[in-house]
Amino acid sequence: MSTTAAAAGPAAVQDAAALPSETGFDPALYRRFPTAGGRPAGELQALEKVWQTPSGASRLSAVNNNVIGFFFIVTAFAFFLAAGVLSLVMRVQLAAPLAGIVPQETYNQLFTMHGSVMMFLFAVPAVEAIAVMLLPQMLAARDLPFPRLSAYSYWAYAIGGTVFFSSVFFSLAPSEGWFMYPPLSSDAYSKGINADFWLLGIGFIEISAIAGAIELIVGVLRTRAPGMSLTRMPLYAWGVLIFGVMIILAFPAMIMVTFLLELERAFNWPLFDATRGRRPAAVPAPVLVLRPSRRLHHLHPRLGDGVDDGRHRGAEAAGRA
Repeated sequence: MSTTAAAAGPAAVQDAAALPSETGFDPALYRRFPTAGGRPAGELQALEKVWQTPSGASRLSAVNNNVIGFFFIVTAFAFFLAAGVLSLVMRVQLAAPLAGIVPQETYNQLFTMHGSVMMFLFAVPAVEAIAVMLLPQMLAARDLPFPRLSAYSYWAYAIGGTVFFSSVFFSLAPSEGWFMYPPLSSDAYSKGINADFWLLGIGFIEISAIAGAIELIVGVLRTRAPGMSLTRMPLYAWGVLIFGVMIILAFPAMIMVTFLLELERAFNWPLFDATRGRRPAAVPAPVLVLRPSRRLHHLHPRLGDGVDDGRHRGAEAAGRA
């Protein structure tokens, strides 16, 4: 180190101590460096032991962001490849429809699982996985603020996703489409426990996504390097912050809806059934667009009657003419 750099070191520390902090860090702590005298015996070895990544099977218990991020990415791409295999089977069936590659019910299950896996097991977890691995380095942080929360997020995702995807191998996958709109996903039109497996697995995955979003938001807001204000933060960190806020706003409602749908299926409660006094607004709006026919009776009796009455009036007028 040159004499100029050595002289600039203490001055740089004093300048950093004068900077305000947006993350709660006390800049006065900079005045303790550089320390005078020697370090305690065994300090370096103790620090290395604390931050050392477990080896062997114990690596599964690691909470370091690099390890958890690596687990996240590998698992997300494994689900991505599995969804690709489901897509290939569907393409083969469409290319040779008379060959009977898969039965009709199995095709519907593959269609449902492909969309569900790509959306809930790959798209959202992959973004969180890359953020868990890269965000601390971009913020000059040692790790994310809650390492065990990151581990919890991953294992909830891995276990829920495995239970969710394994239903394909036992013909227990749902066949109502990855959007699972009522009333098609209600017990009246979806018998058995297929949809219940879907709701259980999606619940785990949504909880995992919320836990990861909390980790990322707190990491951006509280673990930035001193002097790195929000306006000086990397653009990617801003994207992660907005992504986390969107998950926090959207996924709790999704968890509540999946919970309510399971309650309706388990106890026959009229939570989404317009024929038993519920409002049509309780049913997702796209159903109204995709089903403009007598099937609207499933949503609200007046909707179906209105469509059919209009047709009858049009036919009667044409007959008179």
